[in-house]
Amino acid sequence: MTAGSKKPDEMSIPVQGIVRSMRDYAEDQLALNPQHFPNLNGHTAEELIHELQVHQIELETQAEELRRVQLALEESRDKYLDLYDFAPIGYLTLSDKAMILEANLNGAKLLGVERGILANARFRKFIAPEYLDPWDRYFVNVLNMGEKLSCTITLKRADGTLFPALLESIRTEDHNHGTPAVRMAISDITNITQAEVALQVSNKKLTLLSSITRHDIMNQITVLYGSLEIALGKVKDADRIANINRALNAAKTIQRQISFTKEYEDLGARTPVWQRVSVLTRSAASQISGNAISFEIPDDNLEIYADPLLVKVFYNLFDNARQHGGTVTHIRVGHHPAGTGLVISVADNGVGIPPEDKPHVFERGFGKNTGLGLFLSREILSITGISISETGVPGKGAQFEIAVPEGAFRFMEEPVPV
Repeated sequence: MTAGSKKPDEMSIPVQGIVRSMRDYAEDQLALNPQHFPNLNGHTAEELIHELQVHQIELETQAEELRRVQLALEESRDKYLDLYDFAPIGYLTLSDKAMILEANLNGAKLLGVERGILANARFRKFIAPEYLDPWDRYFVNVLNMGEKLSCTITLKRADGTLFPALLESIRTEDHNHGTPAVRMAISDITNITQAEVALQVSNKKLTLLSSITRHDIMNQITVLYGSLEIALGKVKDADRIANINRALNAAKTIQRQISFTKEYEDLGARTPVWQRVSVLTRSAASQISGNAISFEIPDDNLEIYADPLLVKVFYNLFDNARQHGGTVTHIRVGHHPAGTGLVISVADNGVGIPPEDKPHVFERGFGKNTGLGLFLSREILSITGISISETGVPGKGAQFEIAVPEGAFRFMEEPVPV
């Protein structure tokens, strides 16, 4: 017996904290697997007691660690529940039958009911009547597609009041029942909707004011232009004639710039649409006066998603070649893939653009006349993420490349009749 050790009858092994069911389970496992029973031959009682004491300390240490882990998990759970409950937007979990399984405090507040009442309520009863069909389609799509989907609908509170809401939902799993479920975030977008309406009203007022002002200015320019032409016919002095001609040219420039404001005013006023490139380019080519320029336009089914003013882009490119390309006799339109996107090219056989001018050709006011055509073209294309650049070789012609990103172009099966 080692020094300081105690006899077996002096040992008091604590059993507090041992759950009876765990002991029963251990004994059952030992009975099923007798080979796990240790061989005690050759071990003294003191050695066995020592091993039991070590094992007891190990178990107590493991139990303490489990308690710490449990406390950490409970703390993490409490933090999550606080974040969930007090989030500034509503969170709901719906069953595959659109029954409300869970809701946070803000979700219940948005719907105008106490959270306890929401359990197993049909979410459909909180949808404004005119949005029931869109809601049904949206919910089915969320269940079927398995990716986050959004929609804007009008919801109805328990007291009957309505409010516009943004729904963002994704399919998940209801582990309690082994069926699909939907997690949904609800945001009240009343303020956003009101701001959009106010912005639309302001835009209408500004458009009206701009239209009236433009009309009045054009009338005054017409008077100015006529008066200058009358004066030009009555003077003989060369210096006075030169001054009047400069004034006439200035009046013409002002007239073109005022006309441009009407085109720019329409920019983005309508929703972008899919447009057939071959149809647009032919339409733009037909507006170029004279027969000195021939056009090579592919007859295919390429369509791009752009502002309805897209035809203006091609007209401006063709007209730019006619006015500034020197002896342009041919303009070719083509396209080719570029990575995941597509490039539409418009090339002519004129003198091209000097290298020092290339970085500035799309700037407002650069170039001859008003310098607004290419600027407007870039603005029209940018609405749907399309860009434009000039890549021609000086002396061999200008070439404009329109870069269309993935998702903004498509090839339809049947070409549109020309």
